[in-house]
Amino acid sequence: MFSMFSLLLVFATAFVATGLWLTIARRRNWFDHPNHRSSHVIPTPKSGGAGFVVAFSVLAIAMYLGQSLAIEHLLLFGVALSLAAMGFADDLRPLGIFERIGMQVVAALLALVWLGFVPSVMMPWGEIGPAWLRGALLAAGIVWLINLYNFMDGIDGLAATEAIYFCLALAWLTSDGLLPHVTLLNLGLAFALSGFLYFNLPPAKLFMGDLGSNYLGYLLAILGGIAIQTGTVNVWTLLVLLGVFIVDATATLLGRMRAGLVWYHAHRSHAYQQAALRLNSHGNVVLIVTLINVLWLLPLAWLTTRYESWGVLLTFVAWAPLHVLGKLVRQRSQAVKETSQASA
Repeated sequence: MFSMFSLLLVFATAFVATGLWLTIARRRNWFDHPNHRSSHVIPTPKSGGAGFVVAFSVLAIAMYLGQSLAIEHLLLFGVALSLAAMGFADDLRPLGIFERIGMQVVAALLALVWLGFVPSVMMPWGEIGPAWLRGALLAAGIVWLINLYNFMDGIDGLAATEAIYFCLALAWLTSDGLLPHVTLLNLGLAFALSGFLYFNLPPAKLFMGDLGSNYLGYLLAILGGIAIQTGTVNVWTLLVLLGVFIVDATATLLGRMRAGLVWYHAHRSHAYQQAALRLNSHGNVVLIVTLINVLWLLPLAWLTTRYESWGVLLTFVAWAPLHVLGKLVRQRSQAVKETSQASA
């Protein structure tokens, strides 16, 4: 059982822990300094995701001690902590790509083992098989989610707001599963992130850093897997809910690969970054993404829970306009840039 008091306690813990981290980061000179690929213009303290990491970890331990959380799930949250630690190390001194990917692959494989199942993927003609293929795709998807969350954490408030929306959506969609611990986990992370978001709203006083984005990318995959186990949602539901992040990150990655660019280096060629430049506002972009999530993606995600075998079609319907919109934003930004250069 849980109460609003316990959720407010999680919020307060995250708020206080984030505030303390902000003070420590300033004293230790842990700043993210802007460069030509940044979307911010002043040095900003980083690794602030430590605040919501602490708050959610306390909640998870309390749930385990209260016998409402399985040891396997607690262990997976521990794996998320190790990814946060790797992210912190990366924030302080950039790690090599193989170091990061290697640890992410191990974390993904542990997720398959400790979740204890490989979810089915239904198509109109039946289930995709065999299980080993679905498992391999799921592991690759987890690794990609960790990285894309890092890529999409490029403007103030966006990554935290996206995760809050995802968690609240899962809490609602799984409310018929009669498993209150699933609801509490999702609401708990949403409240923890809300305590951090106060410091991350535009103009941000603090960034979550790789510490926070690594943790969130993996944790959202785990919470999604636990939600699927309730039988109320499926893989298509998760893909639709995260449509904005998946489409923008994937399209940008493929575009940079085609252009022969180093895909894992920092840049600001994502559609959301270009939109922030065009609108001269991080907040307006966060608002637009939130409206897309709530008014477009959430209803389609609900439909996938009712018509799972048509999930692939619903996912296409959800993603296609996002891809077109992202392409238009990039093309418009490029046209404006070329016009400015020509006039100069």
